[in-house]
Order: sequence, then C-alpha cells, then structure tokens
Amino acid sequence: MPVKQPLLQYDQVLRAWPQLRGHFRGRTQVAEAELQAFFDHALPAVTAAVWPAVRQGLVRSQLLHQVAPGLVTFSGTPAQAMFKPELASAHVALWQQLQAQLALPLGSLWSTRWLRPVLPEIPARLVVEVNWAELQWATRLIGSSAQFRLADSSSVVDTDSREAVLLRPVQRASPVRRVQGVPTARLEKMLVDAGELPDLITSDEALAGAVATLATRYRLQPDHLLQYAARHNAGARWEALLGSLAA
Repeated sequence: MPVKQPLLQYDQVLRAWPQLRGHFRGRTQVAEAELQAFFDHALPAVTAAVWPAVRQGLVRSQLLHQVAPGLVTFSGTPAQAMFKPELASAHVALWQQLQAQLALPLGSLWSTRWLRPVLPEIPARLVVEVNWAELQWATRLIGSSAQFRLADSSSVVDTDSREAVLLRPVQRASPVRRVQGVPTARLEKMLVDAGELPDLITSDEALAGAVATLATRYRLQPDHLLQYAARHNAGARWEALLGSLAA
C-alpha cells in the first residue's frame, strides 16, 4: 500500500528538524510564513498545500504548539507552562463567603492585577461572576464588606482604600480552572474580558502586545480564546487581533 504523500513530507521534516531548529535558533515564536520560506529553500516538497497535515503531526507529537493562527512555538520553551496565579487569602475568603451564602452555582473570580505585568494600565479590579439571580444578594454582601467595595466607573477620584469588585453575571461556558479551590479565569477568558468590559477598556494594541508576551511564557490556546470571544460577539475582533500577530 503506497504511503500517503503528507506522511512522506512529515518524515522529511523530522529528519531535517535539527537543521530547522538551528535555522531558528534563539527564537521562541515563528510565523508559519517563515517556516514555509524555510521549506521552500530546504524542503521544496513541503508545499503550502501539504503543510497543514505536516503541522498537525508536529503538534500531535508536541514538537510544535500553535500560539495563534499562523503563529507557532517550539516545544521546550517557557510557553508550555500553565498560567497559575496566586490567590490572595482575602480573595479566597470572599469566595468562601459567597459560596456559603448564595444558593445557586457560582461562576468565577479573577484579579486584573494578574495581567498588570503585560497590561500595566489596566484598572485594578477583582472580577467576580455569580448567577444573575443572585446579583442583588451578592451586591449587598460585597457592599457591607470591610475589605471590598463595588467598583464605581463614574468616580473620577478614588479615595476608598477597599479593593474594587467588578460584579457581573456568570458567563456560561467560560474557560476556568480551580486554583486553591476557587474557580478562576484562564488566560483566554481574562484577555477577552479585558477587551470587552466597559470598566477595563483595553485597546487592541495593548491586547496584541499582551498576547505576544504571554504566549512566550505560558500555554495559550487560541481556539479556546476565539470560541469564548465568539460567544460574546467579539470573535471578529480577536480573529483580526491574533491574525495581526502572525503577519
């Protein structure tokens, strides 16, 4: 039985892998267009038509990882670490209080401070999501707290020392994970929310820079990001934004 053509090219790429890595030595991210230019010179059989099948094999074998459409990173780079924030004890206590007093399932909690290293201008907010039917009760609970207050985007001068909480209805099918027992937003959700929430208002330029930096350090899943963005009418914006990184 003849060997399928893309498999032949995949084997050629594996044999040429040391040469390819040497060509891109020191690089953590590479645009697929750059890889194709390398193949045009070193492996002409790896055409644009067969590249998707070859890429799939490289991703499956974890030699490559897709960062964004048209942008990949090599294995063994810091991009493979999972982003895992450290929750403040006060945040864990607030979540436990909400969990004890609210009857319906909760959403998630995350702090914009986690994005400050890549989005230094983002307002400091603790984003808390609860079921819409519990918003009124959660509002009263947070309003009576000695450590937290509801964020007031209309206030020009902020003199309240309590941490500002941005309370919103739970966003269904959000990318979340548990950290210290608390459901927290994954990077994909934080980035989309940072670009869409009126209280945060983050520009495309700032978000693109944040994604480019984060992708060199952590595992960022563009498919999950785009799916979540699409559910919140931001799919086109993020497709264009991620596409610009690969240009």
